[in-house]
Amino acid sequence: MPRETIPQACDACRRRKVKCTSHRPCSPCRSMALVCRSTGSRRKKGRQGRSANVLYELKTNTNSDAIDENQLSGVTPVESPNDIPPTGYVKRSGLLNDGLVQSCAAYFYSRMLGTVPILHPDKFQEQVERMDECPHAYCLVVAFCAFVLTQTGYLSCHQGTGPDMGRALLDEAMAARRHLDPFSAPIRLGITIAFLLYGCHIGCGNQRQAYYFLREATTFYTADMLDQSGDEDEPCFSGNLFWLLLISERAHAIRRRRPVTLQITSTSPTLDTSPIDPFSLGFSHLVDLYRPFDESFLAIWNGSQPICTRESLVHLEEHLQRSVPADLDLPDILLADLRVSQQWLRTMIWQLATTAGFLSSTPTHPSLDFRYPLQIARDLSLATWKLSRESMETHGVGLIEKIFEVACTLTDVMACLSSTGLRSSGFEMGPQDYLKHLCSLVHSLHGGRKRFLPLLMAKVEHTLPAMVMPISRHLGLEDLGSFDEGEKKGFDAVGDVERDLNWAEMSRIGDMTPDIYDTSLL
Repeated sequence: MPRETIPQACDACRRRKVKCTSHRPCSPCRSMALVCRSTGSRRKKGRQGRSANVLYELKTNTNSDAIDENQLSGVTPVESPNDIPPTGYVKRSGLLNDGLVQSCAAYFYSRMLGTVPILHPDKFQEQVERMDECPHAYCLVVAFCAFVLTQTGYLSCHQGTGPDMGRALLDEAMAARRHLDPFSAPIRLGITIAFLLYGCHIGCGNQRQAYYFLREATTFYTADMLDQSGDEDEPCFSGNLFWLLLISERAHAIRRRRPVTLQITSTSPTLDTSPIDPFSLGFSHLVDLYRPFDESFLAIWNGSQPICTRESLVHLEEHLQRSVPADLDLPDILLADLRVSQQWLRTMIWQLATTAGFLSSTPTHPSLDFRYPLQIARDLSLATWKLSRESMETHGVGLIEKIFEVACTLTDVMACLSSTGLRSSGFEMGPQDYLKHLCSLVHSLHGGRKRFLPLLMAKVEHTLPAMVMPISRHLGLEDLGSFDEGEKKGFDAVGDVERDLNWAEMSRIGDMTPDIYDTSLL
């Protein structure tokens, strides 16, 4: 049967890039309540500014045309009380106010641009102004506020806002996102929303959902659909988006043993390393930290490629030392993420050396010594002693999880050493002091006490039972009287989780962590 030939698609179908039908009005226009007409004039290809929201633009034009026709005919349109938005989605009233939006923006842009350069402040304000009329803008603003409340230290600085608000905003952003067509807006907007939702779910401990949105963001990027014309006024943010996704994907892949999609090539965007801007300089150091942890390393890390050499691991260790030098002069907020990430990655390399059987009592390099995690814990303790609590809390649960991982590895190594080698000597701090300090960080930083401290204390109790009481006294936790009901429940849940954990692999939490988060401690 010969295929039906359509001389020319209608304006709306051509604008939306959907298949048109021969009869008028066509089926796509009827289903979306659009005016179906053909003017014969060709518009410039590609998304152009605010008109990139195709459905919104067409519906606006449709409404304007209807008003003009009614005015000409003298007919007054009758509004039905049962009318619902075309998307079928109704915003939750009273949830988001201008004060909260501006407060979240002020917190984020004064602290987070050196680690999460996702959206220029002027671009964000444009979306705020459009959120009442554009569903994509509304979803982005709600997701942005949810990200700030769930993934950063905002709540510790704003005591009047509770954690339930962050979850409510996340629920609202998810509901709005389900009613959006990601291809009807600039692809940069879709990537930004997906990344913010990834961060929200990480902050709430929803690891599977987080991975879904991270993959969505990287898939959009690798599909080569990024709208470059929309960022001509701020090209550095367009380039930083690639590096932000790359860092996030590689860190998540190491934590959860996942594959990666983004690779560094000769066509990858260049970084702004201006020494004048501390945020740009800090972000460039963060990128440099993760640069060598590519697909080849992750294949070895995940066990799919058994080829690994001592020299390659030593090279990685030396790269990490150079990436964040000891004399690096940056604000505390930037140094907090850099220092903790550096020591965490050093721990991961040591774990890989352990798995490969490269450790020795007479190592060719200090990083191949069995006692090397003691040095890592010392470096992390010295670095965090110099940092303010606020600077560390800014980076949310991701930073706490890295400290938790270093502390677990330290506990494993301490269990294999004699007691004389664990205590301090004279004016020198010892491994026991480092472990107490790392436990105090997990206990004191917002989000760590309920989620990670019960697991860490259970780890210590199983591996170093003699350290439970000294650490408890150090933290002021001789009994459970200082905990609220939710935190007591978290400690009680450890007994149930304990039976399901492989303690030999506890320092490599990997895929066990999502199950613990999703079912036991949240």
